[in-house]
Amino acid sequence: MPLPFGFKLKRTRRYTVSSKSCLVTRIQLLNGEFVEFTLSVESTGQECLEAVAQRLELREITYFSLWYFNKQNQQRWVDLEKVLKKQLDKHGQEPTVYFGVLFYIPSVNQLQQEITRYQYYLQLKKDVLEGKISCSLDQAIRLASLAVQADFGDFNRYDSQDFLQKFALFPIDWIQDERVLEEATQKVALRYQSLRGLPASDAEMLYMQEVEKMEGYGQESYQAKDSTGTDATLGSCLDGIVVKYKNGRPPLLFRWDEINNMTHNRSFFALELTNREESVQYQTEDMETSKYVCRMCLARLKFYKINKSNNLYMNTQNGFYYHSQTSLDRFPMEYGSGGRLRNGSVYSAHSTSSLTNPQHYLQPSPMSSNPSITSDITRPDFVPSHRHSVH
Repeated sequence: MPLPFGFKLKRTRRYTVSSKSCLVTRIQLLNGEFVEFTLSVESTGQECLEAVAQRLELREITYFSLWYFNKQNQQRWVDLEKVLKKQLDKHGQEPTVYFGVLFYIPSVNQLQQEITRYQYYLQLKKDVLEGKISCSLDQAIRLASLAVQADFGDFNRYDSQDFLQKFALFPIDWIQDERVLEEATQKVALRYQSLRGLPASDAEMLYMQEVEKMEGYGQESYQAKDSTGTDATLGSCLDGIVVKYKNGRPPLLFRWDEINNMTHNRSFFALELTNREESVQYQTEDMETSKYVCRMCLARLKFYKINKSNNLYMNTQNGFYYHSQTSLDRFPMEYGSGGRLRNGSVYSAHSTSSLTNPQHYLQPSPMSSNPSITSDITRPDFVPSHRHSVH
C-alpha cells in the first residue's frame, strides 16, 4: 500500500544507532554466526568482549579478544581498554567486529571449560583452512577427517563421500589439481569411517593436539626491514619474537625471557634485550604499524610473564614446536567403553583445578586493566545446545 501524501521512508544502514547514546555492534563468532549487541557509544572493547563471553557462556575469557579489518584490509586486534566505536570510526574498514583467539597456549590440555575447547578448536580449524599453519598432505587429510567427525558425528554409509565435496576440507588454494583433490577427499572419507564412535569433543581435542605441534601455530606476523634494510617477517610466537628472512638466512628467535622491554619510535620497533646494551631495531611500514606491533608484542610478553609461574609454560625448555609429520599416528585410535580413549581421558572435563582456582577464569586480560567477565555458570564443562551447529 503506498504511503499517503507521497511520504517516503528513508533507507538507513543496518548498523545505524538507535539513539545518540547507543551503538548496535555486529560481531561474527568463530562458527560463522553473526550476533548483535546494543552498547553505549562509550563502551570499551573489554565491555564488548564480556558481552560476547556472556552470550557464549564462556568463562575462560583470557585467551580471546576482538578484531576488525582496518582501512588497508589488514587484521587488527581491538585495544580492549579504549572505546570501541572510536577505534572502528578511525581505523575500521567496516562496522563488523570478529571474535577469536588472541593468546595461544603451548598445550590445549590446559583449557578447562568445554566451551573454551570448542571455541579454540574452531579457531585452529580456521587457521588451518586459511593457510596460516603449514601442513603436509597427510596431516591435512588427518585433520580434515577429525574435523568432519567433530562437526557431523558418525559416518553414515548412505552419505557416501559426496557430501564431503561441499565443505572446505583443505587450506584455501592449496590443492589446484582436481585429481589430487579427489584422491585426498577419498582418503578423508575412509579415515572418517574409521573414526566411528569417537565423541565430538575427543575428535576436537585430537585435532588441536595435532595442530599445536605444527609450524605457524600461535604466530602472528608483520612485514619489516632489519637494520641492514633486508626484508624480513617479524612475528610473535609462543617462544618469543621470531624474525624470518626470505633470502635463505636462518631465522632469529628472541625468547620472552631475553626481552626486557619493547618500544616504538616513528616507524621503528625496538627490542630491549637483557644480554645486549643496544636495542635491536626493525622498521615497519609506518608509525601506526610500529605502534600496533609494539602493543601486540607487549601484550604477549605480559601474557607469558603472567602465566610463567603456573603450569601453562612448564615444558618449554626446548621450545614449543615439534615438527612431526606423524604425531597423530603415535596416538593409537583405540577406544574403550563409551567411546573414550583407552589410555584415559585426553582431558579432564570436570577438572577440580578449574573450581578451586577461580583466578584462572578471573585474571585480567593482558590487554586490559579491567577484570574479565564472571559468570553464574558453575559447571566448567557447560555447553550450549547449539554447540555443533554447522554454518
